[in-house]
Amino acid sequence: MTPGEKNPRIRVLLVEDSPTDVLLARAALRGGHGAEFEVSSADHLQAAIEIVKASPVDVILLDLGLPDVQGMETFVRAHAAMPDIPIVVLSGLGDEEVALQAVHQGAQDYLLKGPTMRDQLPRAIRYAVERHHTQQKLEQFARELQEKNASLEQELSLAREVQQALLPHHYPCFKSVPGEGSCALEFAHRYCPATSLSGDFFDILPLSLHQAGVLICDVMGHGVRAAFIGALTRGLVQQSVALALDPGAFLTSLNHDLAETLKHSEIEAFVTAFYFVADVAERRLRYANAGHPSPMILRRDTGTVDWLRVDRPYRPPLGLRSSTAYRTYEAPLVEHDSIVLFTDGIYEQENAAGEQFGQQRLLEAVSRRLGQPCGTMLDGLVSETRQFSGHDDFTDDVCLVGMDVVTGQPSGTKAA
Repeated sequence: MTPGEKNPRIRVLLVEDSPTDVLLARAALRGGHGAEFEVSSADHLQAAIEIVKASPVDVILLDLGLPDVQGMETFVRAHAAMPDIPIVVLSGLGDEEVALQAVHQGAQDYLLKGPTMRDQLPRAIRYAVERHHTQQKLEQFARELQEKNASLEQELSLAREVQQALLPHHYPCFKSVPGEGSCALEFAHRYCPATSLSGDFFDILPLSLHQAGVLICDVMGHGVRAAFIGALTRGLVQQSVALALDPGAFLTSLNHDLAETLKHSEIEAFVTAFYFVADVAERRLRYANAGHPSPMILRRDTGTVDWLRVDRPYRPPLGLRSSTAYRTYEAPLVEHDSIVLFTDGIYEQENAAGEQFGQQRLLEAVSRRLGQPCGTMLDGLVSETRQFSGHDDFTDDVCLVGMDVVTGQPSGTKAA
């Protein structure tokens, strides 16, 4: 308190039926002590409740043995009737244990009746009032935080709906030129964000009636930040789409634009990506890799599964250096072949012992499902990984994309 500042005025309601104890309490609060105490009194709990209704007080001094209520029930009823007023319990030696229970239930403090009240009571009242004010502020902050969290949850929910809407919901139709042994492409995907928003995404680009471009990306981290970088990368894809027939040139252009954008924004991030062009007319697959896990190519007619490999050293992810160039690789693509792309969340899932599912288990899981179309296979992979970890939720975002080369016309174009 600064010089010349008046002592704070504290309105005290003393709920006590013993005239002697009333006199002791009033004497203890008379004069000095760094505060001015305005004391009113009541000898019944119900009378105290009526007084508070008529005229607010700052603190209540409560005896636990009153004519209309006794013991712990005294505090319970007082606190229920006057929840916004701090209560200091006045205790006799015989009910000190009950007084402690009252403190555990919400009383600000308790004091033993007697001569020591002169020194202790003024300080106990001031501390009780201050603690109560602090508690009220904390509760107000908690309510405001809860409201802000609810608002944020609504915004995240809307953002997730937008993100889900940007994923392909109707796959384009791709087929070879008419004639004997014509082929078509069928697609499937499974998308499992670790949080409300995901940094994983994929896209299927219709390059011609018989050429499909398939891109899968995984942004470093997950959550809102990863989703933002993912949205940025998705937007930059359209600037490079003129190069989409050449996977190496396409990723090189996308990397340059992303790296320059992140540099000017002073954002540190990177995006792994794999992009391929499936040409069912030429029965050929062209692809490029930017630091992403190698997809699997399934040769169903020969019963083999292998990785779509690139020469070492592997090219780094997108967004790290704008000068990085990516090379295009080729592989044959024939009837009944399939491609399975994935992000690392599917094989980095751990079990209770801290062991990862791993790429080898993933390869074996795919090999056991060679007879299944990609849609059914992806369901099985998600289920097996969850069973391995013992949890339904993934610790990282998971995106799986499958493509089947089928004979004749595709059976459907609606995404799962």
